[in-house]
Amino acid sequence: MKLFKQVFCLLFITLLVASCANTSRTKGKVYKINKQVTVPNETVVAIYLPKQISEMEFWVNAANSWHKPGSAIKDAVSTAFGQYFKQVVFFDKKSDIKPGLFIDLDPDWDFKSGNILMDIEYKIFDGSGKEITKGKVEGKSGMNFTNSDAAYYNSAYQGLQLLAVRILNNNLPSPEKFPANLSMNQFDLNHLVNIEKPISSGTGFFLNQSGEVITANHVVDDCFIIKVKQDGFLEPATISHSSNLLDIATLKTNAKTDNYLKLRDTDELELGEKITTVSYPLKGLLESSPNMTFGNLTSKKALTGSLGLYQFSAPIQPGSSGGAIVSDNSELIGVVTSTLNITNLAKKGIIPQNVNFALDVKYLRKFLDKNEVGYQTATEFEAGKSSQTALSTAVQIACYQ
Repeated sequence: MKLFKQVFCLLFITLLVASCANTSRTKGKVYKINKQVTVPNETVVAIYLPKQISEMEFWVNAANSWHKPGSAIKDAVSTAFGQYFKQVVFFDKKSDIKPGLFIDLDPDWDFKSGNILMDIEYKIFDGSGKEITKGKVEGKSGMNFTNSDAAYYNSAYQGLQLLAVRILNNNLPSPEKFPANLSMNQFDLNHLVNIEKPISSGTGFFLNQSGEVITANHVVDDCFIIKVKQDGFLEPATISHSSNLLDIATLKTNAKTDNYLKLRDTDELELGEKITTVSYPLKGLLESSPNMTFGNLTSKKALTGSLGLYQFSAPIQPGSSGGAIVSDNSELIGVVTSTLNITNLAKKGIIPQNVNFALDVKYLRKFLDKNEVGYQTATEFEAGKSSQTALSTAVQIACYQ
């Protein structure tokens, strides 16, 4: 799946040129449908649209408005397929609905000469998960300066309507021809994701000899497939326990290890104590090497309303979430969760430096105990070895959609 991050200065020029383009959503073309096919068709269709795409939105200063291509393409999917099929659902890996056809969509936008160009690569699977065809459809629409919704919708709808018609005419679907043998929660997710390129990455660390990994929940929450990378090898992982409230998750892997972190044996944190953290920044995704940073525990409190967080000063970057906070005695005392939104604060004339947040070991311990996850506490201190300990236990988390 392409990430289709564009140089938006080109978009601004495009918007200015095309400010008189159409602002209404298209009703599409009238296509001839094979007489052997019943329309609306009874075959249940499940469509996979990566969340990264369906939720895509960005602010355009030149238009003083939000552009939401994600919601536009999601609407286009529903409308284009909904006019030909009685039951169209978006793929849900937890659902027990059994579709007769699974459709994997991989859309990508481009901007050229006042138009939005849409390319949609697709794969179609039968109700048993067997690939029956793949290909690409295209769409094109002029962009309006003040109303971008129609352009994103129309360019997507053109291609999606053509795809729906192509399926009807080429595959002649019916519940008898495409029996629903697999529910969505049984479908092999490897068929849907681009396993060669993760959409995001984060950091984690080994917690015990069994190879269980701790990371931030937001790093893995939207992943269809998760892999853990250490020493150049990628290991499949699955979420075993998670908490949105604490932003913490444990992952099961088959990576047995002797290098894992031990929790501090008390809940006490010392203001100003030295800390070390190892993380994998987003730059280069799986090509990146770990970063090691040093700092201090600067406050036992975090933002108003937050639960179980404290502040630390070691610099972090995007991709650092889920990394361990290691004391000078090589104890695990927290997990990196977030940092302040510098961009928003800068607009108010506030430029904070190295204000980052970690989940307190006290709450991590409660989470692990509640879910009966095995861990050890540090009984022997290893002063001066925090760097080596943090580095040897850190892993990179790769998220695929």
